[in-house]
Amino acid sequence: MTEPNENQLKDYYGTALHKEEYEFLLSLEVLTGSQIPSLQNLNRNMYGFIAQKGRILALALQGQALEVIPESIGDLKSLNYLWVANNKLTNLPQNLTQLTAFSQLHIQYNGFTIVPEWFKDFTMLKALNIGGNPLEEIPSWISEIKTLEYLYLFGLNLQEIPEWVKLMTLLTRLVLYKNLLTEIPSWISELKNLRELTLGDNLISELPDEIGNLRNLIELSLYRNNLSNLPDSYKNLINLQDLNIFGNKLSILPEWIGNLSKLSNLIISKNNLSELPVSIIKLKNLRTFWLEENNWKEFKPEINSWMEELKSNGCRIKN
Repeated sequence: MTEPNENQLKDYYGTALHKEEYEFLLSLEVLTGSQIPSLQNLNRNMYGFIAQKGRILALALQGQALEVIPESIGDLKSLNYLWVANNKLTNLPQNLTQLTAFSQLHIQYNGFTIVPEWFKDFTMLKALNIGGNPLEEIPSWISEIKTLEYLYLFGLNLQEIPEWVKLMTLLTRLVLYKNLLTEIPSWISELKNLRELTLGDNLISELPDEIGNLRNLIELSLYRNNLSNLPDSYKNLINLQDLNIFGNKLSILPEWIGNLSKLSNLIISKNNLSELPVSIIKLKNLRTFWLEENNWKEFKPEINSWMEELKSNGCRIKN
């Protein structure tokens, strides 16, 4: 009689998995009360796993009322992505730091009151999402995670951006929406690699000129603040593709908007605008242009022609 092969793959509802992955999913089933679905890619539902060659690479467990994650998650040798949003977690198994491929951790909207200090032991972590937790503080040692490129600090009642963030020079995405920010520090320009900056749903009435120095910026979200103008230095954001200034107090859209020739999404709805600058007709690549809920006068003929051309090219216009 042959001995059972420890490396033999096991069938998990049609997906061949190594023993460690198989047993981990069975332990998860006990907690969730149902089968964990296999996914081809992560979708908005964010519930299931992605596996290749019998190994789980990504795990999404959104909205399952989980209070714990099984310790055996540390056996998933190839796991690189964990999304456990909207649960009841207050901690995670520390053996996650043993996973050498692990690079993305999303724990938003749980019950964390502290960020576990062992998080800084991750050696390859690129994304950390701690938004929407009842945190007592945002620890400065996060800046010691030198590999971080994406940092999500939304929904944390922040009144200012922690100064240690300026040490995180590898950041390409900084997400700070739904806080209590009233100003943005000038040192933001030290984050030279930023490609996405999200500052929506705050209390900001004035922006620093220095944001105009973020030449790699592709996406700038400023929606639902108290802005009445945009600094002239922002004409230097020549790589910008997405600009969202919905729900502010702008009465003038600056003439330099036409300099941002790479813009593909421009949202200026719900401001106090009455006319568009003629320079806007230089924006030939727009795919989304929302401008409703303003105080528009009749547009100039060249602007009407430009908007008709955009529509014929497939641009979604809301006016």
